[in-house]
Amino acid sequence: MVNLGSLSIIVMPFLLLAACSNGSGNRELSNDEKETATVFEEKNSIQCGPSGLSVEESAQRLVDTGIDVIQSDCAYNNLITVISLCGTRTSEILVHKIPVQNVADAEGDGFTNTNEIDNDYSVYECS
Repeated sequence: MVNLGSLSIIVMPFLLLAACSNGSGNRELSNDEKETATVFEEKNSIQCGPSGLSVEESAQRLVDTGIDVIQSDCAYNNLITVISLCGTRTSEILVHKIPVQNVADAEGDGFTNTNEIDNDYSVYECS
């Protein structure tokens, strides 16, 4: 005879894990996600100093290369730790959504695919 208390101890963790699953591993990519990619370049801003490139200047570099820019954002590269000290660099980056077929061209122009930083960035409102 099976003790129901023991059975619930064995089964309950599996039920809880199944309930927590959001199914994201099975999610289909949208057509937009299949056809676009994101690239970035450093903003080159300095704490207590120059603000570096604007998102418009960065996007224009891509446009000048013949790359359509679908969306542009300011962001922080979350993989970079920065100390608060005037004269040091920030972790700010400029992120652009472009057609996936243009990634190699963008990389040739000095941009980096956001996959290189595991898409670990936080978007903020550009000022």
